[in-house]
Amino acid sequence: MANMIPRIFQQFTYWPTYLALRILFDYKIEGWENIRGLEEKGVIFASNHASYIDGPICAASMPRESLLPKRFFPVRFIIVDEYYRWNNPFPFPFSIFSAAYVRINGSVPVTRGLNNLQENLAKAVEIVKKGEKLWIFPEGKFTKDGRLQPGKKGVAYLHQETKAPIVPVGIIGNYKILSFKSLFSKNRLKIRIGKPIYSLDSDLEKGVQTIMSEIARLL
Repeated sequence: MANMIPRIFQQFTYWPTYLALRILFDYKIEGWENIRGLEEKGVIFASNHASYIDGPICAASMPRESLLPKRFFPVRFIIVDEYYRWNNPFPFPFSIFSAAYVRINGSVPVTRGLNNLQENLAKAVEIVKKGEKLWIFPEGKFTKDGRLQPGKKGVAYLHQETKAPIVPVGIIGNYKILSFKSLFSKNRLKIRIGKPIYSLDSDLEKGVQTIMSEIARLL
């Protein structure tokens, strides 16, 4: 039941989001073939992060069966817990709207700066072990210049604890996508879904480097 509301919400918002992205940003997706066969399994998606709308961009990239990506929904996104709060960094009333959105969307809050992966990612591990899809932005924050930043150890820890495949994803064109210039120039927005990574070095730092290298290659 915990995933029923985000599942319905994501299915309901899929086509409006997808069509808006297609019209405004020439949105395209590559690599669906790389995740065929993962529909019923727990999966960890890992991508670069440069925009407040990366979540909707990524959710709309899931492979469709007939009309909707039913077997891939819900996608549970890891977010910093300050955006989960009603008095988050956005000004009122956007703070209320954004907090309601991430809650209905089934996002998983984590605490920035909490140096305890086991505690911070306990809920995320539980979700993946149940066979759900989890999306993490390993950089931990937006890029300031559009370039890929070093990844945090959490993504490698999730794989270590769940043994779930990690699917690297490159989002091209999301940097400053909400700027006035971008909205009126119809910039290209592309999602490249890579091949699943089934095995990582047991050293978390080396594991993260492997994942970030694959994301960089897709970009």
